[in-house]
Amino acid sequence: MPVEFKTETPCPSCGKDLYFIFYRTTISYENAIEIETYFCKNCLYKSTRTIPLDLLEEKKISFLVSKRDDLRTILYRSQEARLELPEFGITIDPGENSQGSITTVEGVLQDILDKLDLFVTPDDEYEKLDLLRGTIKGILAGDNHAFTIIVDDPLGKSKIASSRAVEEKHP
Repeated sequence: MPVEFKTETPCPSCGKDLYFIFYRTTISYENAIEIETYFCKNCLYKSTRTIPLDLLEEKKISFLVSKRDDLRTILYRSQEARLELPEFGITIDPGENSQGSITTVEGVLQDILDKLDLFVTPDDEYEKLDLLRGTIKGILAGDNHAFTIIVDDPLGKSKIASSRAVEEKHP
């Protein structure tokens, strides 16, 4: 059952006291978690974070995407996991408020494509970004271009739903 109580922490939006709710439960992929939410009853500000309670061994998962159907492969990335696509020179580190995600390989590529326009680079780097954009668009359109997707997870909870995914435990 969720527990709620008023805090003396001021809301960053309006300055009124925040309320705090926490709840422990289990969900698929994560198992035991705690959900913590700060919210303001005055302006409706809300900040939520999910904390895993079950710790597993660190692991790295590699998956070679070699055919069109591989784009439909489901990928679960825990909140602490780093995502790498080495052939593209891409590393996506988890942010401070990372919640993890369930998506497909295609969803990862689409997300990268959507965010490429946010990068501000020197003129000589623009050509590299444009080439990367073209490569990803081609893959999404059906071009057969093999690449590797790696999930490096210190929590050990991430998964790639393919029998061809290779898992390594960290030493």
